[in-house]
Amino acid sequence: MDWLDAGIARLFAKRSSLDQSLFLYLLIGVLGVAFATLITVSICVSWERLILMPDSEPTYFWAYLTWTPSSTSLPIIQLLELVRQFAVFIYGFLGIFLATKMFYRKRILQPITILEKSIQQIEQGNYQQPVYYNTYDEFEKTSLGLDHLRITLQANEQKLNEMYHDQKKVNAAFSHDLRTPLATIQNNLELLEAYYEQDLLSPEAFEKAAVKIKNSITRLSTFSETMQQLQKLEDRPLHITEQPLALIEENIQELRRQHPDKALLVTKEYPKLTASYDLDLINEVVENLLNNAYRFARKQLTMTITLQEKLLIVYVKDDGPGFSKKELITATEPYYSQNKNGHFGLGLTIAEALTRKHGGNLKIANSIDSGAIVSAVFSITY
Repeated sequence: MDWLDAGIARLFAKRSSLDQSLFLYLLIGVLGVAFATLITVSICVSWERLILMPDSEPTYFWAYLTWTPSSTSLPIIQLLELVRQFAVFIYGFLGIFLATKMFYRKRILQPITILEKSIQQIEQGNYQQPVYYNTYDEFEKTSLGLDHLRITLQANEQKLNEMYHDQKKVNAAFSHDLRTPLATIQNNLELLEAYYEQDLLSPEAFEKAAVKIKNSITRLSTFSETMQQLQKLEDRPLHITEQPLALIEENIQELRRQHPDKALLVTKEYPKLTASYDLDLINEVVENLLNNAYRFARKQLTMTITLQEKLLIVYVKDDGPGFSKKELITATEPYYSQNKNGHFGLGLTIAEALTRKHGGNLKIANSIDSGAIVSAVFSITY
């Protein structure tokens, strides 16, 4: 029956729904029943003719009408007639049974088995195996929907892993930087307590310790505000609207006027077009990158805005000292900064979080000649 399966498989290689496939299977079964019935009836008639014909040919027509078969051959003839009468019903039952069985095995059981295995893989957390069933029927639509669900779950898992990793970095950085002000408060309180017990607490010593405690409390308050700010970034919604890309340049010109002492060269490598993106988010990222570059640049900054397929890429380069090896790894971590005079280095951290929210990423590097390069990638549609 392999040849029949192969022929049916070639027949159903074209687009066909389940009802069309069932009709074709039943049609093939009916044709098979008709063919088998015809062959069986032909064989039975041939045997009957051999049995009924007399040994010698009768001469007259009346002899054919009056001739009767012998009593010994009568049961065989009855059996052959019985076979002729019921052959179509027997073959019909077998034909429908085989047709429906082949239909179930090829068009029902196979996709169900594939879908069950795929569901088991998804339940086990394995999102790498694609769900593939290509027969252009209802089960293919179901497999495509299940594969879309797999891809969505895979993306959500990756996003959760990234969020978990980012949260671990935030917690680690927060815990690390939290130790210093807490230790300062504890040490100065112990010092005040020791001076007080020995009656050696002078106004100058008290004021000096109080200032340190006050500064440490201020830092703790700033840490708390920073954590709230980072949390707001996670909850910040995207406001995608269709607008010209040239609107990004208006904010750049405003930043340039705020820093007249350092030159900013802007290169645009994209056609004049309208795209869908979050202008406020991109402007905030660009502002963070430029402010960071202005802070470390000596005389000049260069900025390049380019478009590659559906990715908007912003490069910011300064002529400053650039990043050290350690800074290339930790520059985007919370509270990190080359210069911690009154700030905790959240600019690059915020920029990285916002680019991810807009479907992109943030990369930092050093220029070959000198200076730092930061590139922000945003996913847009146009």
